[in-house]
Amino acid sequence: MFFHKKLIQMTIYMFININNRLLSTRIKHIFVRMEETKQIANKIVKELLNLPYYKNYAAASGAVHNFAQHEDAVAAVFNSNGLVQWIPNTNEKPSSEKVWSWMDYSLKIEKPEIQFVTPMPDFSYISQPCGTHDSPDFLVKLNKNIFLGIECKSADGYFPMYNSGGIKQNLIYVFCSKKVNATTVYVGKDVLSVEQQKIIDELISKQRLLEKEYNDKLKAIDIHHRGVSYYTRPMIQQSGGAEYTNYFTHEERGQCEQNVYSFIDSIIENNYGKLEME
Repeated sequence: MFFHKKLIQMTIYMFININNRLLSTRIKHIFVRMEETKQIANKIVKELLNLPYYKNYAAASGAVHNFAQHEDAVAAVFNSNGLVQWIPNTNEKPSSEKVWSWMDYSLKIEKPEIQFVTPMPDFSYISQPCGTHDSPDFLVKLNKNIFLGIECKSADGYFPMYNSGGIKQNLIYVFCSKKVNATTVYVGKDVLSVEQQKIIDELISKQRLLEKEYNDKLKAIDIHHRGVSYYTRPMIQQSGGAEYTNYFTHEERGQCEQNVYSFIDSIIENNYGKLEME
């Protein structure tokens, strides 16, 4: 009886010890792979920061072998770091809603219990995933379910034009300027705060209601049957002088660039470890 009890205790001890060692090995493996992913992402950001100026429609870097446009130069950085361009089949091409849902999923700390599967390969990117007139310019997938939206901006001066596209809170912007022949990067939320975005959304909503009221009035007196109506296009601008609008001398430039690294690291940590441990 004593022998059997001792044998059971030893068996349990060995089982726990082996499991602990296996778990420890797995955790180390997870950590190594997560750090490797961070290194790839950080290297990409560093190389993007080293890019000179490119026009949106023609290269102007002064290099012997120029890229056709800013987006091509950014794609070349992806390619040189092992990312592959994904050209989906017709039945695989994600809608704009799907693209944004993938990025939103990456940002969620508490993941839904349902299995999350996408046809997009690990370490790949797709150009213009939402079309040529909508953000982002690139959707990058690292490993697991880590998606990053990249928006390219280029200008002659010191600040980009956002126009009606607005500033998207969780996109990473890559902005190059002809004036300084240099590039800076930042996350949208470091230029436009969440509180400011709420105010803009409220303003747009009120404008739409006002437009409808006055367009109904126009329609009621349309004696020529021309269907004339009025539409307010939301336009995002920046003003206040160089202290506010120069992205290269702005007091928060360094912090904004560092925040890009931190933003990506947090997404990797949030997704990578949790998925591997489950």
